Amino acid sequence: MTATAYADTPVMDIDLDRLADNWRTVRGRYTGRDLGAVVKCDAYGLGLEPVVKTLSALGCRQYWALGYDEACRVRALAPAAEVFILNGLRGVSARDCRIQRLIPVLNDLDEIAQARGEGALTVAIALDTGLGRLGLRPEAVERLAAQDLAPLRVRAWITQPASFSMPESPDRQSPHDRFLALIAPLPAAPRSLAISASVFACPGHHLDMARVGSALYGVDTTPARTLPLNPVASVRAPVLRVADLPAGAEIGYDQQFRCPVPMRIATLCIGYAHGLPYALMNRGAVYFGPHRAPIVGGISMGLTSVDVSGLPPGLTAPGQWAEIFGEQQRLETLAAIAGLPANALLSATAAGCGRRYHALHPDQPLASRLSESLP
Repeated sequence: MTATAYADTPVMDIDLDRLADNWRTVRGRYTGRDLGAVVKCDAYGLGLEPVVKTLSALGCRQYWALGYDEACRVRALAPAAEVFILNGLRGVSARDCRIQRLIPVLNDLDEIAQARGEGALTVAIALDTGLGRLGLRPEAVERLAAQDLAPLRVRAWITQPASFSMPESPDRQSPHDRFLALIAPLPAAPRSLAISASVFACPGHHLDMARVGSALYGVDTTPARTLPLNPVASVRAPVLRVADLPAGAEIGYDQQFRCPVPMRIATLCIGYAHGLPYALMNRGAVYFGPHRAPIVGGISMGLTSVDVSGLPPGLTAPGQWAEIFGEQQRLETLAAIAGLPANALLSATAAGCGRRYHALHPDQPLASRLSESLP
């Protein structure tokens, strides 16, 4: 007799049609000229190849990558697009950027001097308007205003709002006003301030160029309002075992949970190695269809226990699947319970789980990290 083979890895399902819908939604709201997609860190973990191919087919002609190697991958996927390197010339020469037709985002005066020394090059220049990370501070901008930037061609002045969830806050100076004041003495060039939240919340921030990441992937970064976005990614984990445990039985290391009454416990194949936060120990839940199953005990490297007492046995049997986040439970909800930004949970699970892509156009094959036998 042959035993039934069950799946033994959690799955992230990625819906490229929803990615396309989100692009259209953002494109419909943005009033500026150039809308670009932020695809840093392997498109937030969802995969550069399928994301760039999908967006390019919809007319996206501007991409923002994190480093040089990633930008080269985008260049190969989108030969006609503008490709920006957010980390600038760190680890790469201006000459290499020119050869690959990449646009480095220069973040300090030393980088600007390095780029000028290599001759003609198209660049973007970042200004720090309050985030305190990369970009020229006001005193550096004053020094830059007194310099001749030739032979550089400044494609854009860019800045990052200090809050990704509330780009315009009444308790601080407007990032829009601060940005425009900083670039006033600088040579004219397109201005880029808008990110995902500000495309919807702050039309005045749209200016000439927008850099959108979270919104394309269906991640709502604005707790005060719900954006009209479709979640692109969902995560499921298979049930490995179901056991009826007596009152007093312990679950997890070091007595992380003790059954107060007899309980039916399902063990799922997902843990912190797959990106499920350890902070969900005895917190949060997963779903079997519409049925909630609380997490009990700790999150181990590859296993998580959930209480399925009272749930339909056929729904929670070995070989069935539990939704970690998706249609029944939003990514943002689970991330908030774990005390994380939604993008942190998205990228962590994308890195740790198998990925499977869904689209209406099967004639465009996409690499998958999963066996086709998985449901």
